[in-house]
Amino acid sequence: MTHTAPQNETLRVSVTTLGCKANQYDSSALEDALRDASFDVVPFPAKADAYVINTCTVTERTDYQSRRLVRKARKLNPDAVVIVTGCYAQVSSSELAMVDGIDYVIGNPEKGRIIEFIRGGRRSAPLVEVGRYEDGTPLALRSRSAGGRTRANLKIQEGCDKACSYCIIPKARGLSRSVTLKEALRDIDALVDASFKEIVLTGIHLGAYGGDLTPQSSVLALFREIEANRYPCRFRISSLDPDEVTDDLIAFLSESKTFCNHLHLPLQSGDDSILKAMGRPYTREEFANRVFRLFESVKDISIGADIIAGFPGEGEAEFDNSYSLIESLPISYLHIFPYSKRRGTPASSYKGQVLPDAVRERVGRLLSLDAEKRRSFYEKFVGKTVEVLAELVRYKKTGLLKGRSANYIPVLFDGPDSLKNTIVKVRLASYDETGMTGATGQGEQGL
Repeated sequence: MTHTAPQNETLRVSVTTLGCKANQYDSSALEDALRDASFDVVPFPAKADAYVINTCTVTERTDYQSRRLVRKARKLNPDAVVIVTGCYAQVSSSELAMVDGIDYVIGNPEKGRIIEFIRGGRRSAPLVEVGRYEDGTPLALRSRSAGGRTRANLKIQEGCDKACSYCIIPKARGLSRSVTLKEALRDIDALVDASFKEIVLTGIHLGAYGGDLTPQSSVLALFREIEANRYPCRFRISSLDPDEVTDDLIAFLSESKTFCNHLHLPLQSGDDSILKAMGRPYTREEFANRVFRLFESVKDISIGADIIAGFPGEGEAEFDNSYSLIESLPISYLHIFPYSKRRGTPASSYKGQVLPDAVRERVGRLLSLDAEKRRSFYEKFVGKTVEVLAELVRYKKTGLLKGRSANYIPVLFDGPDSLKNTIVKVRLASYDETGMTGATGQGEQGL
């Protein structure tokens, strides 16, 4: 039995998101579609007529967080329509359908139909709509607003053809699919027209962009097209695998006037035996080579890295190999993930599962190393001037403007509201592990 939502009144819809930039992009695109259809989009946790929870399933912890959001939404309005979508819905729809309070479980391929389900109203039993990805399945939603931020995420690629042993995402997102060059440039034009000063190019496996197109293309070909168009904004690359950082790409970044001098590389482990068990297609030596080439070629570049602590089979010797590799490289910051056994992945059944206490100890050591890396990187910029994109919201503790430099340094500085959503030249004066503080020049105008 269903209870159809009222058709002649403005419904309030709240969208909340867990997970990666690609998921954030999907939610932003859904909010655009809702506004176009005359819905009132309200922030979570406001009272709403419908709640859309865009889930992540990268770990079982995020599954738990998704279920908790369902309970919170139902508590906010017992009469609301509650829709769960995203990667958790795609992979574990039967499990979600048993959670109290859910009206619809909607897979990733069906995200473009969410308005239809909102209008379908409450249900006495959950409706599960989870389709299978087919080659060439289009990206369901396109965003033009990026959720009202100064920095816009633009998803140009979806899915992943790789099979890392710890990762469930290929099952949740399907095979690699790309938007065409024409579509990507059209979306960029829309974001530029909406006055965004920075566009972050993102995807589930960004480096695979173009391989599925006819004729085939590449992510570097897209970057070159963007560079040639001389847009009045800057572009940031979200993440590339180390084996995709070619000499041609490094040469391009070294000369670019458009792309930020910042790149994030998922290392995951610095031990060759663990990398092999993970299914990662590079060695520690190859990773180090790419980092040093970037550091030597691209002025003032910031290089970040992902690292997993406690992968099955990682003993003290293997962890020490990871630690010593990171310590030896000009890496600016780390994203640290304690290994979490994920049902449905090969690694979940591997022998040599690491005890939780050992994982926590290794995470602690990596966090300390991360703080050292950040301080060391920031220290080099004391007294230098960088270009910072000022955000719309000031830093709550001090009231200062806040933003990121092109090379991803978090910066606080004083200035009028007129500098918000502009790129401002800031002379950096001091730092700690959280970022840097600086000052604009006399009468500084934003770009």
